[in-house]
Amino acid sequence: MITVEAVLSDIEKIEKDEGMSEQKKLFAVVKVIMKFLSTMRSNQLLTEDEKKRIATERAKRQVTKK
Repeated sequence: MITVEAVLSDIEKIEKDEGMSEQKKLFAVVKVIMKFLSTMRSNQLLTEDEKKRIATERAKRQVTKK
């Protein structure tokens, strides 16, 4: 899943990339935004039970990482 913070971070990285042409930067930003919009749409289609299950699984992964 991609968050607003991750989108902004990705766009800032693209903006700072000196080796990338302006056209490639534009396409990269569009791809990041499309991924974010796709994630938002997918989340809208989830039921409440699915959202709870996903949140539980995410919490377990975070505990495992620590």
